[in-house]
Amino acid sequence: MLKKINMIAVTSLLAMSSLSALAHGGHDHSDPSSGLIHLAWAAPVLIIGAFISYRLRKNKLSQQDKES
Repeated sequence: MLKKINMIAVTSLLAMSSLSALAHGGHDHSDPSSGLIHLAWAAPVLIIGAFISYRLRKNKLSQQDKES
């Protein structure tokens, strides 16, 4: 299951970080502030992903400690 989550996370990050993405006419990727605007949209997803990763790792380590 962890491999599947990692694959989804990597795929999502690669899809979101495409700087040469095609978009509608009013969507300007060459604007200097476009990176910050996209980061503002992506930041909550990254924070949630980091939190889920932290919790999964913490649970896995606690299970390993219980087995020992």
